[in-house]
Amino acid sequence: MTVARLKLSVKRFYDAQVYKSKIPTFPRDKDLKLQSTYCSDQAFEGRVGHLITYFVDSWVRSTSLDCTRAYFKGAFSYNDRDIDAIEGTTRFLPFIASVLMNPDFNVPSVEKEKGRSLEDMFISAIVNGTDPFSKGYWGEIEDYSQLICEGADVALALWIARDKVIGRLSNLQKKNLFDWLRKCTLKKIVDNNWHLFRQTILLILSKLNEGEDSDSFSYDRIKSFYVGDGWFSDGVGKNFDFYNAWAFHYSLFWFTEIDKDFDKEFISTANFKFCQSYQKLFTLNGFPMFGRSHCYRTAATSPLIASILLNNHSVEAGTAKRIFDQLWKFIIANGGIANGVPTQGYLKQDLRFLDEYSGPGSSLWGLRSLILLLQGETYKEFSQTIDNSLSVEVSDFRENIESIGLIVTGNKEQGTVEVEWSDREFISVFIERYRFWDKLKEFLSQRPQRPKNDIFKNKLKTYSSKTLSVKDEN
Repeated sequence: MTVARLKLSVKRFYDAQVYKSKIPTFPRDKDLKLQSTYCSDQAFEGRVGHLITYFVDSWVRSTSLDCTRAYFKGAFSYNDRDIDAIEGTTRFLPFIASVLMNPDFNVPSVEKEKGRSLEDMFISAIVNGTDPFSKGYWGEIEDYSQLICEGADVALALWIARDKVIGRLSNLQKKNLFDWLRKCTLKKIVDNNWHLFRQTILLILSKLNEGEDSDSFSYDRIKSFYVGDGWFSDGVGKNFDFYNAWAFHYSLFWFTEIDKDFDKEFISTANFKFCQSYQKLFTLNGFPMFGRSHCYRTAATSPLIASILLNNHSVEAGTAKRIFDQLWKFIIANGGIANGVPTQGYLKQDLRFLDEYSGPGSSLWGLRSLILLLQGETYKEFSQTIDNSLSVEVSDFRENIESIGLIVTGNKEQGTVEVEWSDREFISVFIERYRFWDKLKEFLSQRPQRPKNDIFKNKLKTYSSKTLSVKDEN
């Protein structure tokens, strides 16, 4: 057993060196330019346009020759290094597809620098990644494989760009693509938000591949997690965090886009109820972050933009725009976007809170708010919409979300929002350090040994929009 573990550690070390050798130099001036531009007084359209170009350039600069992988600086996940590289492309693909399909946006300067069109690069990724005879093949799907999660983003990207892409694929290429996606739906999955991945793929296959079978098992399971007020538990029990925003409501919106008749009344109503109180969480300086996956924080505004697209009138366009804009501005101003990706933390990289399943490209789920902004006329509408004040700028407030036992309190004078869990006891705030011995053990095992900090993420009674200003002294 010891010899086997040693061999595995050596392999991981070697794979890590190969990965690092492929990370391109990302010019520091691009990060500085993003900060100076987005945090300026320029018009919304120009600032967001610069942000979109920044991320397109990042993928183009960092992707492999066949575009199936992309390499970024950052701490590795517990997955193989190749999976970390695959995430660097698959999590970019729905964003790239959205840029391709948005008539208000183009990236000729980025394409000229690479010498290939963005559309060609996108097609290269999905063709080579799903071709079992290609060197860039993403691999066979196993039970609980991370590739199942990535398959949902591949399927969604294909759906978004279908009018430009499907007609350019040969029959064999389409077969390879559909076969690989279908395999993602046939394997065992975690009984939580992973059902969203399976249902996304099933819906898209049923629409793009004639005669494809589908079922509603995963969707029925998703609905069984619903507790009211727009909130879903992430699996059995009381697991409430921001996966409600960037996973459940994001994916549910796409279900209604893929199939206009797909339980739209429930999905729109759930989004309506969720956003009524959810919009009050945001301040000019972030929001009270609790739960897992801090690195996805820039996707937290996704349900609000989905509300605009669903036209359910839960949140006004001027409010959704202001929250989206202020959150990105706050994160960018505090160094939260660096080296072409959102950092592995709430603001800058903070490995004390980075979950072990997260790698260098995992934080690209943070682009989900941008992906929704690029749908339909939202980008243009937001550019022409006057900002509304945030709830905490208008007055003090106290909101009780009874279904999950959460009280949201806003303090206008301080400009802060605090949440309090009614069923939890007050306990001391304790943050586990990322110690030297953890780092040594991590080096020897070549697996993450970062602190879990589960108490801080999931057990505290109260969280404030100021909470994650805690200095990392490691």
